[in-house]
Amino acid sequence: MKNNSISRTLRIAGWPVLLLALAACAPTTPQWDSRFGESVRLVRQQQVLNPDAGGDAPVNGIDGATGRESIGRYRNTFREPPPPATPFAIGVSR
Repeated sequence: MKNNSISRTLRIAGWPVLLLALAACAPTTPQWDSRFGESVRLVRQQQVLNPDAGGDAPVNGIDGATGRESIGRYRNTFREPPPPATPFAIGVSR
């Protein structure tokens, strides 16, 4: 009698395990897989300012003297780094 009860319990407990194992084999993401990478491609296309760049059109930007001065200031920050800001002075005008 006890052996029969154990086998019945195992059969009852085995069905949910069997169903879960079969469900794990089913493909669940065909819709997602078909559009995989679409968001990355879309964002990359949205970040391109001028897709026809590199042609003979004039460049929109700053003039040479201003560019040279800004590069000089940029390089100077590596020679003489600005003093670190103290946390107590943030937002306080000089």
